[in-house]
Amino acid sequence: MVWFSEVRAARRFQQSPWRTALEDLPPTLAPAWHDAARRNPEGARMDALFFARAAEGLMMYFDAAARSRHPCALPSAAADSVRRVWQRWDPAGLDRFCETHFGTALPPPPVEPAGSALLHALTACVRRDPRERPRPLLTTLPALFALDAELRMPDGHCFRLLHGRMLYTRLDRYGRARGSERAHPDLAPMALYRAGLIDIRTLDVLEGRRPGQAQGGGAAAGDGEGRDIDDLIDLIDVGDVIDLLTDD
Repeated sequence: MVWFSEVRAARRFQQSPWRTALEDLPPTLAPAWHDAARRNPEGARMDALFFARAAEGLMMYFDAAARSRHPCALPSAAADSVRRVWQRWDPAGLDRFCETHFGTALPPPPVEPAGSALLHALTACVRRDPRERPRPLLTTLPALFALDAELRMPDGHCFRLLHGRMLYTRLDRYGRARGSERAHPDLAPMALYRAGLIDIRTLDVLEGRRPGQAQGGGAAAGDGEGRDIDDLIDLIDVGDVIDLLTDD
């Protein structure tokens, strides 16, 4: 029922952490998105709630990309469907919206969510998620990465976190998994460790070593390599430092 979907969409906007931004969306954006979806026979379903959740996902991405110091991929085809329509219809208005609500105009994300841009997006989402504080480690799948699977987005991206490993598969035109999940090559344990998203103990377990076991006769794999100073600070246990400083 159309009215029920619209009621749920309005409630979604009201309860969203990005309520202010969502309520400032151009009034013609949703009709333009619906029109684009109707022209695509393989496109997403066209109800108001789907649009509301896709638009909220786009706000999650804008927030993460604005907070990151690095280019970020957009891991949701549903969110990207809203961005693409907006970019074609009113690119200047999109830039103004981002400047108003996220502090800066944002460049278009890479075509595919891959490489270091995907890792940067994951890192920014985890650090933004209040469930991961006070220490930003990857213990739950960020909502933006789970969005396509939850919406059953046609030709979307399906991420899943299983025992510390990031698994991935594409969705088909009906929003179902196309094939078997596999470990995402750009979100391998070593990449997650270097980004400060898992600790050394978790890395050892995922790579089949005893905790603290050296790799190749040297220091633990990747320990201290490839990190900037903020990533290293994220891994410091403040309580341990205080104990050392106050130890008689």
